[in-house]
Amino acid sequence: MQKIFISYSRKDIDFARKLAGDLEKADYDVWWDITDLRGGDDWVKTLPAAIASSSQFIIILTPNSVESEWVRKEYTQALNLRKKIVPIMFEMCDVPFALNTINYVNFMSGEYEDQFENLLKALGFRGEPPKVTPYERAKGLIPPALRKFAIPIILGILLLLAFVFLSAPKPPPDMPTATPSATETITPTLTPTETATPTRTSTQTATATKPSLTPTATKQPFETLTFCVNSLFANTINVRSGPGTNYAVLGEPLPLRRCLEFRAVNADETWLLIAPNQEDPRNAQYEGGWIFRELLGLGLVSAIDLPEVTLTPTPTPSNTPTPSNTPTITPTLTATDTPESTETSVP
Repeated sequence: MQKIFISYSRKDIDFARKLAGDLEKADYDVWWDITDLRGGDDWVKTLPAAIASSSQFIIILTPNSVESEWVRKEYTQALNLRKKIVPIMFEMCDVPFALNTINYVNFMSGEYEDQFENLLKALGFRGEPPKVTPYERAKGLIPPALRKFAIPIILGILLLLAFVFLSAPKPPPDMPTATPSATETITPTLTPTETATPTRTSTQTATATKPSLTPTATKQPFETLTFCVNSLFANTINVRSGPGTNYAVLGEPLPLRRCLEFRAVNADETWLLIAPNQEDPRNAQYEGGWIFRELLGLGLVSAIDLPEVTLTPTPTPSNTPTPSNTPTITPTLTATDTPESTETSVP
């Protein structure tokens, strides 16, 4: 009897209970925390031991599970022990970076009974599959696949209503009535006889300039990747204005388990650049900032599939003073005649 470990989020417990019961009908020894954890058990010791004793590892992928710190620790332990991992896509979500090379069983389409047979094939089951009952999903106002698009859809509807309101025809304004008026043009005639001798003096002003860096992409970017703060060294981390600890801190310290979208990495892939237009409004203060990769639980071995940026100086004000000449003209006037002004009035 093979032992299977099921990793899931407690928010998806109904599906996990259904799946565990059907796998037990196929004579699998299923380990999941509801039935196999007893009062007084130490989670930190019990969970790694259960994963180590299991021959196969199933992870239920949903937006809740990919954000769960415990689920992340469980599949990381399974990867370290080189266990066979079978992902199940139960609700549409981004597959974690460590699992995106493994094919998943799609329980979002088709009937539950057919996908359960596909799962048994992925587990290497041999024999007649057991008879299972259909699984009825909870009916919500918005389907799971469209939940993350709910806010853009609402904003689009509001913008459409505003456009219809603004494009409605309006009554023409009253035309102004022109009132004729008489103007008088005066053409002066001046006879100047003054001469000016300018005296030029030179003054210097120093303009302080400082360098700035602008990222230049070395290849075309595609979509952003989402990673969460998973530091083992502190409860909060700092976001820097550049890829290094010598740059200033940007925004407030980030708490653990806060997730952000990233769009690029530096040349040696040790720092990640935070993308603009963050989904979480609390993350707007960090847009354009940088985070050290180890603070995201990525380690220093695996590559990050994001475009690389090269920091190049941009010609902005520098610290080198630039002299500039400001002429000062002191006129010396020699009057030989008194200038006369003749005005001619033209009605």
